[in-house]
Amino acid sequence: MLAQLNAAITAGAVTINLAALSEFDSSALSVLLAARRAQTRGGSIQCLNVPDKLRRLANLYGVESLIFDES
Repeated sequence: MLAQLNAAITAGAVTINLAALSEFDSSALSVLLAARRAQTRGGSIQCLNVPDKLRRLANLYGVESLIFDES
């Protein structure tokens, strides 16, 4: 699935709706970080409806700005 996501991002803009995430751990952050890395090879991602708990987890790991910075 990650390979498909990376290919989609490289091909163009991708919007990731995170609203359905109710339970997650650091592996969710790993997938989102990988998606951001794919962005450097072309394309772009935008994360929508980020759960507060996921944002806090990203902040705890020090990766919030790497994943969710939309600028």
